[in-house]
Amino acid sequence: MVPITNQRTLAEIATIRTGYTFRGKVTELTDGGNAHIAQIKDARRAWEATNTAVLCAEQLPRIQWEGKDKVFVGAGSVILPARGSKGGYFRASCIARKHDDALPIAVSGQFLVITPNNAVLPEFLCWSLNQPAMQYWLAEGAGSQGSSIVMLTAKMAKELTLDIPSLETQQKILHINQLWEQEQALTQALLKNRETQMQGMFQQLLKESK
Repeated sequence: MVPITNQRTLAEIATIRTGYTFRGKVTELTDGGNAHIAQIKDARRAWEATNTAVLCAEQLPRIQWEGKDKVFVGAGSVILPARGSKGGYFRASCIARKHDDALPIAVSGQFLVITPNNAVLPEFLCWSLNQPAMQYWLAEGAGSQGSSIVMLTAKMAKELTLDIPSLETQQKILHINQLWEQEQALTQALLKNRETQMQGMFQQLLKESK
C-alpha cells in the first residue's frame, strides 16, 4: 500500500514566475505614482517593523509605471527572494491590501512570485517557506556549493517539497502562529518600555550623585 503523505512540490500547489526586471534604478515617488513597487528592502523593513510576513500594499513605495499590466500581482501572492548573499535574507512575504488602496502592485526581479492554488492558503504557504529548515536550505545556497551568491530559479523553486495538510489544519496552524506573533510583539513592547524606565532611573541616580 502506498503511504498517505501531505508532501507536495511547490509546482503541484502553485504557479511560479520571476518578478519584473527594471532597466536602471527604480525611482520611488513621494507624491503621485500609479503603482506600488515591492523590493527586497521593503519586505525586510516590513518584517522588522511588524514581525510578520504580511506585506501590505499601502506600506510599499509608489512609482510611475509604464510597463505591461500583466506583470502586476494581486493580494494573496507570495514573494520569495530569488537572489542574495549566502546566509542572508530569504524570508517569504504574503501580499495583502486594504480595500481603499486600489493601485496595482509590481514586484521587482529580486523575487519569485508564487501564486498558490485552492489546495493551500497563501498565508500558510508563506509560513511553510519561512520555517527554519526551509530557510536554512535557501539561505545556505539552495543546495549549491562554492559560491557566496545564492540564486534561486523558478525551476529550482518548483521542486521544493512542503507539507500541505488540509485547509482546516492550515487554518489552525495560522491561528496558533498569529497568537505567537502577537505574544512576541507584546514581549518586545514590554522590554522596550522596561528599557526606557531603566534609563530614566539611571539618569536620575546620576543627577543625585552630583
